[in-house]
Amino acid sequence: MTYGTGMSRRTRVAIMLVAVGAGVLPACSAEDAPTEDGVRSSVSEAATNVQDQAGGVASSVREAASDAADKAGEVFDDAKMSAFVGAFRAGYPQLAEDRETSSIETIVTETCPLIDGDASDQEINEKVGELAANGSSVPDDEQAARIAQLVRIACG
Repeated sequence: MTYGTGMSRRTRVAIMLVAVGAGVLPACSAEDAPTEDGVRSSVSEAATNVQDQAGGVASSVREAASDAADKAGEVFDDAKMSAFVGAFRAGYPQLAEDRETSSIETIVTETCPLIDGDASDQEINEKVGELAANGSSVPDDEQAARIAQLVRIACG
């Protein structure tokens, strides 16, 4: 059922309840009762404030999720790098002998850009062979190819 304003009684009551609940209407007498337009304006402002706050919360949640994903990615990358170093030390002790971890990690950090840049397998294997060499210990072509496979995993 509607009354002359085109708005049902339930709608008007709901607007009044929202306005009162939002604290936008002071206690008043019939003489200073707010107009329908005033109530709509107050409800609209309250709704806008809620939307703004919700948008801010959503933005904060997205930012926190992004930060968490970045940190998880770093931990994962660290785990892959550690796995590569461990596999390299275990599989190629002559190439790993007396090498610091950062020296072995360089094999990955300097080869990944080649892999990402779509270099040929030969170019990648040559770079790995060069970086994996340790003094007079130099990997043969087959070893360099196997190490390159480990590097590909660490880069992924």
